[in-house]
Amino acid sequence: MGYLDEYKVLGLNARWLNEKRAKSAYAHALQFSSNERYGLNEQMTYKVERHIIESRSVADAWLRARLRAEGTLQVVYGPDHVCVIDAAAFLNCWQDVFVPSRDDAIILHNIDKTVFFYCHEEELEAGTRRF
Repeated sequence: MGYLDEYKVLGLNARWLNEKRAKSAYAHALQFSSNERYGLNEQMTYKVERHIIESRSVADAWLRARLRAEGTLQVVYGPDHVCVIDAAAFLNCWQDVFVPSRDDAIILHNIDKTVFFYCHEEELEAGTRRF
């Protein structure tokens, strides 16, 4: 099952970008990802915080404290898989969206400069984009 199908099964109304826009969004998001490790690029982000997911309820509270429920998010999995989703809907089911041992994603908020990185090793990072 692919990303599109998984979002449909979860009842998430995501708008998937076409090939050209997805590649452009991926190139933009990639600058916020570190080339040295799984996580955010600290040259392009500041106020970086890391959370290792050991408890889903604690991770949920951690994410909700750092991610606004207003607006939309751009969830970037790769150059061919980028979607825009309502932030509140994402917050309600992010744990079902990401699959440990498979997914890495960069999440950009449309209202502020918040950026998140979800690592397949069950780690989250939050930061603020420098631009």
